Amino acid sequence: MNKITIGMIAAALIAAAPLVSSAAGSLPAPFEGSSVLQAEGVVKGIDPAKHMVTVVDPQGGQASFTVTDPGNLAQIRQGSKVQVRVMRSAMVSPTRSAASAHPSPQTRSAEVVALDRASGVLELKGSDGAVFHIQGRDAAKVVNMKPGMHVEVAYAPQVSISVAPAAQ
Repeated sequence: MNKITIGMIAAALIAAAPLVSSAAGSLPAPFEGSSVLQAEGVVKGIDPAKHMVTVVDPQGGQASFTVTDPGNLAQIRQGSKVQVRVMRSAMVSPTRSAASAHPSPQTRSAEVVALDRASGVLELKGSDGAVFHIQGRDAAKVVNMKPGMHVEVAYAPQVSISVAPAAQ
């Protein structure tokens, strides 16, 4: 009877071993970062009172932006070439799977494609195949990330948008 009990305990320990080892291989801590998108286009329209600028990109796509940093708005004229810069804060949380635990328009799942440990920039590939970059606020928190890891990126609802004359 004693040998059977020891055998059952040993079997239970062997079965639990993978669970213990996966817990030991914990994920890196979540970290704060930001996503910056820059694009050039030609101004189609301006509404200075609402801080709105409508821009047409080189492919003919059109977008309107409410500029949150209106410092350069007085320099912008209809027909002028401009550079639009959109910045959003984000929380990057490593996950064990590719699927988002909290799907929403503000959250997206991605895989780490590459990282620059010196600058703290992650190159990520979303589930839709789009590649984007996140700049970690503290490069030291990004160093434990590795290509192939899955992350969930939760964007802050606030977006900072600036428009400046494009370099000629």
